[in-house]
Amino acid sequence: MKNLFAMLLAAALLSGCGKEQTFEPEEINPEIDVCEICNMSIAHEHYATEVISTNGDVYKFDDIGCMADFVEKGETISAEEIAKQYVRDSESGEWVELKDAYHAFHPDFWTPMANGVVTFRDQEGAEAYIGQQGMGELYNYKKLQEHKWGWEQ
Repeated sequence: MKNLFAMLLAAALLSGCGKEQTFEPEEINPEIDVCEICNMSIAHEHYATEVISTNGDVYKFDDIGCMADFVEKGETISAEEIAKQYVRDSESGEWVELKDAYHAFHPDFWTPMANGVVTFRDQEGAEAYIGQQGMGELYNYKKLQEHKWGWEQ
């Protein structure tokens, strides 16, 4: 019996070896998840964002501006420890890597923390939103990196 237990334990331990970590986002539970920066409940799930560290820790935010603040401060994890950053398409709620997303910006666009940056999975979605609103500016990843957030102004 001891040999069987030892073999099962060894098999379980070895099965994890050699697997590449994928750094996938976690689903948001609005009843218990709160933002790492402002401690507000993540009630508007389609605006939620996440940072995943290289050791697999997941940090959740209610708004892209809070995630930007978290990364900028670098107090919890350094830039080198960030494996992936995820945002959600504001229409479908689909998770998208930050580097692949597009954004519509205008200070009057509603977002949970009133920063005016609304995220989309593709350029067409962001452009359509700007057209529907009759105002705004299109951001890709590079342009978003240049954005002056509220605490920088």
